Amino acid sequence: MSRAAGCLKAVVLVSGISFTTLASATTGYFTLGYGARSMGLAGAVVSNPQDALAAAANPAGMALVGQRGDLGVRFFSPIREGEIDTSVAGAGSDYGAPFDVHYRSGRDLFTIPNFGVTKKLSDSLYIGISIYGNGGLNSSYTNNIYDETAAVLFNPSPSSTPQGVGTGSINSGKLGVDLEQSLFAPTVAIRFNDTNTIGVSLLIGVQRFSARGLGDFHCLTPTGGASNPSACAPGGAQGATPGFIPSPYLTDNGNEFSYGAGLRVGWLGQVTSQLTLGATVASKVYMSKFDKYRELFAEQGDLDIPANFALGVTFATTPALKYSFEYQRILYEGVKSISNPGPVPTMSGPYPPAGIPDGLLGMDSGMGFGWKDVDVYRLAVEYDYDSDWTLRAGIAYNTQPIDQSQVLFNILAPATIQKHATAGFTYRPTHSSEWNFAYMHAFEQTVRTPQSAFGVPASIKMYQNSIDLSYSLLF
Repeated sequence: MSRAAGCLKAVVLVSGISFTTLASATTGYFTLGYGARSMGLAGAVVSNPQDALAAAANPAGMALVGQRGDLGVRFFSPIREGEIDTSVAGAGSDYGAPFDVHYRSGRDLFTIPNFGVTKKLSDSLYIGISIYGNGGLNSSYTNNIYDETAAVLFNPSPSSTPQGVGTGSINSGKLGVDLEQSLFAPTVAIRFNDTNTIGVSLLIGVQRFSARGLGDFHCLTPTGGASNPSACAPGGAQGATPGFIPSPYLTDNGNEFSYGAGLRVGWLGQVTSQLTLGATVASKVYMSKFDKYRELFAEQGDLDIPANFALGVTFATTPALKYSFEYQRILYEGVKSISNPGPVPTMSGPYPPAGIPDGLLGMDSGMGFGWKDVDVYRLAVEYDYDSDWTLRAGIAYNTQPIDQSQVLFNILAPATIQKHATAGFTYRPTHSSEWNFAYMHAFEQTVRTPQSAFGVPASIKMYQNSIDLSYSLLF
């Protein structure tokens, strides 16, 4: 590890934004909002900045929230399930007969801290930093759904195990992945006049990733497929072949860190005393590659953080009552590891899509999760009840990133959520301090397919709840 990377990792740990494992977040794998005040508005803060985490949505907002420090934590509970219905198959099984392979991912509670601070240097110049969990993916299945499905559908013998699936020994171990992303956003914001403000944030990204239990897919890697031509040919059986050589860069390699940088710019315009507009755009955060998993992620382990942009409008019907509407687009299709299609069903089992010559895992066009770009729509209301209390509520809807044809790999990352509702409040015990609270419910959403890459029906689903708490100190 380079000295710079080591220092950055130390900053992560010292700041308290440690890599507490994040589960699949709410808009694909990005979180809905950053901090308790933002989450109370369902994340609709591009034109209505709230606190020193404003740079996570619109860096221009750092000039409009005053001098303050905000420290918060999210208690996040996602419920994830995967199912492969092998009962429709007539194949034999080590388990005696086909059955419904259905498991709920374990570990249902996560803590996610966040922090921000702003400082006024002059009447027009403000600086600050926002540190937050950008999002992540997590699943942890006690039983390996891929192992059990392969055992049900195919007799693990050299004459019947399909290419790319089935270990023969049915012991790939516990199945799951952990992906955590934290962003550090040092920010400069400039108020040109009473109506126009711009801001720029450097986005410093840190990722940590691990995968386990993916042994069924060794034959879909360059090393595994090339090293074991007979075992990986149609009718081969990797687990039953003496001397089978697995890929050393696919699974069970422990945690690995990745580092990178990008840029976010934003604008806020006070069009009238009642109407505020906001706009922001973030580049892709270009990350170093996961070398230990270079035969899992496309482009030899590349997993950049997607670009995104957002537009917002806030209308104050009275000095105490505001309504905000926001549109955001997250460009998942710009990251091949996320957007490249996953395996398809063939007579020999899961296999790379036809017509992609370098479609094996880890290659430039290697298989991925098959995600599409996501459009997010947010609507929120904020009401200053009196000088001590502010009330918030919001709803959000996003398009589905996962096509039904991509269910198999997304058992690892069941980011199916589309609808959210939030509520929250701020209480000010003194003129220089605040307590903030928000609750979010993401409604259960299921993605089903009549034919997964195993050739049988499968589904994934998830719902979520979260509570945000934060304390704010006003300077």
